[in-house]
Amino acid sequence: MTEEQLNILRKYFPAPALPSVAQWIPRYGVYLCITRARRSKHGDFTLAPVRGMHRITVNGSLHPYAFLLTFVHELAHLRVLKRYGSRVMPHGAEWKAEFRALMLALDLRAIYPSDVLVPLADYLKNPKASSDRHTALAMALERYSQPEAREAEMTMVSELPAGAHFLFRGQREFVLGEKRRRLYLCTEIDTGRKYLFQPHIRVKLKTNDE
Repeated sequence: MTEEQLNILRKYFPAPALPSVAQWIPRYGVYLCITRARRSKHGDFTLAPVRGMHRITVNGSLHPYAFLLTFVHELAHLRVLKRYGSRVMPHGAEWKAEFRALMLALDLRAIYPSDVLVPLADYLKNPKASSDRHTALAMALERYSQPEAREAEMTMVSELPAGAHFLFRGQREFVLGEKRRRLYLCTEIDTGRKYLFQPHIRVKLKTNDE
C-alpha cells in the first residue's frame, strides 16, 4: 500500500490494527469505500467486483473501534464467499468461524480498552449478524461514539428515568415504557404506536421547558 493510502486508513482504524488491515486489503483484493452515515447499516459487502476488486463499505461516521469491527465483519463475508461460494447462510457457522478467526488474529488487548474487551470476548463466542444485538458490547462501543450527541446532551435509552418523555431524531416524542428482555417498549405520543428501542440508542430527554 502507498503511504497516502496508509494515511487514510490511520484516520479510521485503531493504530495497533493497522498492520493487519494493511495486509488484508491487498491480500483479499478489497476496494474499501468509506461512506456517509447510514441509519440502516454500519457497512456492507458487494459480491460484484469493483475495478477487479471486492467492495467493502463502512460508515465513515463510526469511531475506530466500531469501524474495525464492521470492516472485519464484512471481510469475513468475503472470505466465506471465496471458500464456500454462495451456498451457505449469510451469518451461519461458516461466517461465524471466519469472523472469529480474523478477530483473534488481531492483538485485541492492544486495540480495545478493557471495558470493550470483556463484552467483545463474550460476543465472539457466538457472533450475531449485528454487534448491536449484543447489548453489553453495543453499550460499551457507544461510550466511544457520537461526541456530538453527548455535547447536545443526548442520553442512552437505558439511562432514562422510568416514564421519561424523550425526543428521537429531533422531533418525534416518546414515553419510556417497560423493558422487554433487552429492549425498551416505548410509545409515540402523537400516534400512540409502540416501538422497541435498543438500550444504547441516544435520545434527548424532554424537559418541562420543551
